[in-house]
Amino acid sequence: MLQKIIISNFLSIREPLEVSFEASKEKQYNKDWVVQKGSTRLLKAILFYGANGSGKTNILCALSFIRDIILSGPLMNDENNYYPRFALDPEYIEKDTTFEIFFFIDEVRYRYYISLTPECINYEELKIFTNKSSRLIYKRRYLSEKGINDVKFSPSLNLSAKDKYAIMSSTTNTISVLTAYASKNVSCDELSKVRNYFRFNFFKLYCVEEIEEDVAKSIKTSPQLKILLLDLIKTFHSNIIDIKIEEESRIISEEAKQILLQLKTSEKMKEDILRMDKITKLKSQYIHKTKLGEFALEDGVQSEGTKNFVRYLVLFFKAIQNNWQIVLDEFGMGMQAKTQHLLLDFFLKFSDKSQLIFATQSLGFLDYPQMRRDAIHIISKDEIGQTKIDPNTVRSIHKNIKLRKAYIDGRFTTIDPNEPDIDFNGEYERYKKLIFYKKEVEMT
Repeated sequence: MLQKIIISNFLSIREPLEVSFEASKEKQYNKDWVVQKGSTRLLKAILFYGANGSGKTNILCALSFIRDIILSGPLMNDENNYYPRFALDPEYIEKDTTFEIFFFIDEVRYRYYISLTPECINYEELKIFTNKSSRLIYKRRYLSEKGINDVKFSPSLNLSAKDKYAIMSSTTNTISVLTAYASKNVSCDELSKVRNYFRFNFFKLYCVEEIEEDVAKSIKTSPQLKILLLDLIKTFHSNIIDIKIEEESRIISEEAKQILLQLKTSEKMKEDILRMDKITKLKSQYIHKTKLGEFALEDGVQSEGTKNFVRYLVLFFKAIQNNWQIVLDEFGMGMQAKTQHLLLDFFLKFSDKSQLIFATQSLGFLDYPQMRRDAIHIISKDEIGQTKIDPNTVRSIHKNIKLRKAYIDGRFTTIDPNEPDIDFNGEYERYKKLIFYKKEVEMT
């Protein structure tokens, strides 16, 4: 589980910005919200509120970015994987981007640190904490004067000289030590444990609209999920009584294969395409029951609110089962407050080692009856355009004051609930000229 991550010089994040799951001394709803790790109390979920453009999504992207760097080591100087540093300060354009992550695997605490540029990884370090002391697992430095990466491993890892050399030789400028380790036939329990944490558990940014196939597959293969889903759908007076998943197959013509072969350059992909005879797609049908009978309707005609509810519930179900840590942008969009509360309640009630970070504009979560105030972080930008996190303002609001009222009264100090209006009637002619400027130029 994540304790905290500190991000510096990434997108709109300039100075070190800390995202922390550490719970305050607040005692309300501890059972559902808090997991104890030794003397540390961790929240299962935190949510970001902030104005459009405040940088909420940039924080979420940072989590996915660091996961990708650790696991796959993308060629950062490739245009497709290039990332921008803080661009509103000339000094920071030349500085390293850094990530510092404190996390628990079972009851053991670790610290991972990495410093990089779009061209190379300059420094990387992994530590383990035992009792009140820490022990280095490995340290990696890029020696620019020699153009090599120097990797030092702890003697406690029991790696042979041959194994160390194999990992070090694969640790290139854009490849993390954990990625290099995974690419070699080397066995080390400590390195495997940490890499598997980032591979299977660490935060991944999900766009639920893009997981339709996975949703259908999960419903088809898990009767327990289907029962749960149909029970919870009833809570918002839906007349859906069943969801059936069917396979739809299409034969791949030779012409289509040739087109696919031209698009893919990998030899393995070419072999896979040549072996393919058909494409199979899972198709969902929702069974509605009314006084007039039962009707099977495809998912395409279901409301977006219903589809979003199904997508989120399936994702949370799998996250709880597999101890995933998940990131969601604009969670709750298109759903009633009651439905939002149901989903959050489900996650908090049943999650054990899974965690959730989500950004939202929905005020429905402020009415959530069991909302902990230390779970709400306010995101804003300061006068130089850098993203800041304020985890304390909401905590200071008296527990007898409802959070929605506090928001409307302007107590979320960096969010203005009364944003200025535009007089479209008064600005009509000016805006019209702006909108149709190109057309007028072409006519002249």
